[in-house]
Amino acid sequence: MHTVEGLSKPSARFSLNHIFFDSLLDRLSEFSLALEPVRSQRPSIAPNNQVFLGKIYTQFYPTVETVEAMLVSNNKVVILGSHHDVQRYVARLDINVRYQYLGEEQVLCPGFIEPNMNLVISAMLQQWSHIGPFGFDCGWQKLMPNYGLNYIARALLYLDKGLKPKDWLLGYGLYSVLLDESAQTSQHNVYELIQQVCIDRPVAILDATSAIAYVNDSALEAIYAYLENHAANPFSSKAIFFDLVRRQNGLLNEQLVWLVEALPEDQLRRQLMNMFAQIDSLIERARSSGITHIGTIDSHPFARKVLTQYQQTNPAINLVEPKHSWLQELNSLACLSTHHQAVQPAANRSIAINIGEVGYCGYDWVKSYHGQSMLQPCQQLMEQGYNVCLQSGFPVLPLSPLRAAEQACSRMMEYAPGCYTRDERVLLPDQCLSKPQSLNAITKAAADHLGFNLGILKEGDTANFVHLSADPLAKSSNFRELAVVACYAHQ
Repeated sequence: MHTVEGLSKPSARFSLNHIFFDSLLDRLSEFSLALEPVRSQRPSIAPNNQVFLGKIYTQFYPTVETVEAMLVSNNKVVILGSHHDVQRYVARLDINVRYQYLGEEQVLCPGFIEPNMNLVISAMLQQWSHIGPFGFDCGWQKLMPNYGLNYIARALLYLDKGLKPKDWLLGYGLYSVLLDESAQTSQHNVYELIQQVCIDRPVAILDATSAIAYVNDSALEAIYAYLENHAANPFSSKAIFFDLVRRQNGLLNEQLVWLVEALPEDQLRRQLMNMFAQIDSLIERARSSGITHIGTIDSHPFARKVLTQYQQTNPAINLVEPKHSWLQELNSLACLSTHHQAVQPAANRSIAINIGEVGYCGYDWVKSYHGQSMLQPCQQLMEQGYNVCLQSGFPVLPLSPLRAAEQACSRMMEYAPGCYTRDERVLLPDQCLSKPQSLNAITKAAADHLGFNLGILKEGDTANFVHLSADPLAKSSNFRELAVVACYAHQ
């Protein structure tokens, strides 16, 4: 725990593996696990003996392969081939089939795979409010154009009106790095804003990238009362505590545990009871984004207990646990070597990259001491033998594999001063993936990362595929603008 005498700085990286979230799950585990049952909406299921006709991608990499027709029966891909081949197969077996003709620009492709998600914590945070630049539910696909302190103030006042009298206003995902030239100045401005907004209830907002919680005086009163009542108070007076938090611009690092302990029990119990409904909502959101499988990396015992009970209620959900324990993130600086030949091939190594941060945090990284060396070297990692897949970065960034794929092949800063030209907004252009490589990174490569034989369409395999509104490999195609017409997820 940090001492009163010296000020500390928030951790440079704030992820769902932080002690704050472990403490939150510890607190929830104190309550009985009597969760509200939900009626899960099932994914689109291809009827037995259905033939799809049109452009069908069976894989994207190392070669792009397509067929004209696919027969699906009993949730399996029975045959892939030309229209004539499938017609002849159907005639030989003398079976009744239903034909579905794809639209002129529409295609089918393997289902998308989200390789890394802390599903239980993500579901918990959905009952807080997203104060980032993607809307309250983190559903916007592009950066909010008017994101700033004025928006944050209006958002807090709006959210305050919908809460019960004794509830805290809890939020997460506030991107302070997008608010000012200096991170420290941004955090100070946010902290001052939280104090000035006319909200009487306790307010606590988590930053998106730094381990800091912006809290108002009402929240500090509750936290200090907890410290006094539990003999865990390192402060000789309330004034010293308030002064430290003010100088730090919030609660930092391990101090976030105090916030967890001070949260009202009734509010936490209600959020726990709604956990199944929130997980179900996330599953439906994933399907609407074309995701057929989610790799769950929930490691906390209570989170695993919740998921086990959830899957007993919803057995058709494609939640899979990774078979391998890969490095989830890497220090890109160590991988960016100018001497490629000196680097040993990384055979049988895999990495999941949160490439969306390039678009939203890229400008902040470029301003930093290390500059562009902090950006993920996608193409170089592939050349060095890594299996490179992409993760969405949810719940801080939108749950959208297609957005991640677009970012990987464009490496375009979406947040940067207007004086930047389009070329200047592209960060390390030599690290761009090709479109097929990017699509492979959210299908087959993501499946390989999890250790499962998924991500391609192959005869005899389970039929997990996505119906898209347009061809993702068309020259004019922008991935994130493609609509998911249907998502067929089978076990």
